[in-house]
Amino acid sequence: MEKYIVLFAFVVTSVNAGIYKWTDADGNVHFGDQPVNHETATELNIRTDSSTGFKYSSGNKSEREYLLKKIEDEKQADAEKRKKKITKDKKYRKLCSNYRSRLQIHIQSNRSFSMSPDGERTYLTDKQRASRKKSLSDGVDKYCR
Repeated sequence: MEKYIVLFAFVVTSVNAGIYKWTDADGNVHFGDQPVNHETATELNIRTDSSTGFKYSSGNKSEREYLLKKIEDEKQADAEKRKKKITKDKKYRKLCSNYRSRLQIHIQSNRSFSMSPDGERTYLTDKQRASRKKSLSDGVDKYCR
């Protein structure tokens, strides 16, 4: 039993041993738990209580909570961006399909026409056909990437 008490006392004192800083003759700074010369060495006071942040790797509790909230906010912002991009991509795919089919119909038809409000057909001139084809091609270029 006495052996354990002596061993325990030795362990406790070695854990609480100080850390010393000294400079040798060449001007080099050294650190250690056993200084070469006690007269030139200074003992460093290193705080190891829980308020120093050593207990947790990322600082104190309020700092960790702030960082976790910031990370969560960034995740939500990224999710919103992805959702908007998916919605925009769906819209563009639909518009692309529409413009392509209208352009294909326009190219294949010999004579294009538009309907007047009273239901009569008004045939397009070559200049109007070219303008409509350009407009449809621009739509395909814009939405079909």
